[in-house]
Amino acid sequence: MENPTYAVPALRQWTLGVLAVLGLASAAAADPVPPAPDYAQPDTWAAWPGRPSGADAIAPGLIDASLPAAERVDVFFIHPTTYLTGSAPNARYDEPGSTSTQIDRGVLRSQASVFNGCCRIYAPHYRQAHLHAFFGNDDAASAQAFEIAYSDVRRAFDYYLAHENHGRPFIIASHSQGSLHAMRLLQERIAGKPLQQQLVAAYAIGYAIPLDIERTGLPICRAATQTGCLIDWNTVKDGASDRGRENTRLIWTVAGYQRAAGRTMFCVNPLNWSLGGSAAADLNLGALPGVRPGMDLEEPVVALTGATCSGGDLRIDIPFARRRGFSDALTLVGSYHIFDYNVFYTNIRVNARDRIRAWRENAAH
Repeated sequence: MENPTYAVPALRQWTLGVLAVLGLASAAAADPVPPAPDYAQPDTWAAWPGRPSGADAIAPGLIDASLPAAERVDVFFIHPTTYLTGSAPNARYDEPGSTSTQIDRGVLRSQASVFNGCCRIYAPHYRQAHLHAFFGNDDAASAQAFEIAYSDVRRAFDYYLAHENHGRPFIIASHSQGSLHAMRLLQERIAGKPLQQQLVAAYAIGYAIPLDIERTGLPICRAATQTGCLIDWNTVKDGASDRGRENTRLIWTVAGYQRAAGRTMFCVNPLNWSLGGSAAADLNLGALPGVRPGMDLEEPVVALTGATCSGGDLRIDIPFARRRGFSDALTLVGSYHIFDYNVFYTNIRVNARDRIRAWRENAAH
């Protein structure tokens, strides 16, 4: 499920976002396609090494050793949907207002920042598809909106490769809509190609990705220090399920955009990095509470919840007394989608560093 809001302060924005999730708000397909970004221009990047952004945020009380500059790798981060209330199928890459605020003060701080202890972070702005594209019944219109969004992501990645990579190892990271585009980018640009040798891992979180993606030559991660592989999970309350929604979701395969129905989805457990299985709460190193864009980050909560992969979902059970910072309108119906990164924040942070070291050790032999 896409992000209905990142705790934006305006109640109207929050309400319209939830309505869009429920399929009650729509985008007008007649609106013209906004101009494409030129990735040689600084304003087309939400995060870029050396330029201040929300990706620089460090939560209080977070204790971990940052990698030295010589050991750092690059992260190409593809942000999720923050375009909730406009009328066009695709946002401008520089869409003003809450769409932009939610990227820098929401997504970059709560998701991309997880990599700032190990990596140089590159996060392009792009003409993201409207939230409604994920919940409407017109697959052709949705695919067209995704095509426009992906064309930007692909060009941004190619610009990064041509001007910034210089043969360095890199991580692909994403969430939700961003992971749909990552799924395609991995298949078209990386899987089975020489560039895959530079891939530390792909954290394509919060989207329905089928197990058979491995047929493209991209393995799914089955261990904490495996490299060149793919990670995904979708977080729900224990007893809930996202399977009905995911069956109607468009995914990308070599045949193009098509519905996910009938495919087996995979789940990597972020508490022990195994494919499937369960892990206890004492393995949760720290969950980052969600905060509004104008508020400071809070200290991560240790041992918030365990996690179990079941039926393609990642099931959690947060005690009622500990839900402050981990609840919104969607958690009322069992979806912890917007907290996919938050609940496992410190585990991801540590794991990225571990995989980088494993990649370097493998490359040295």
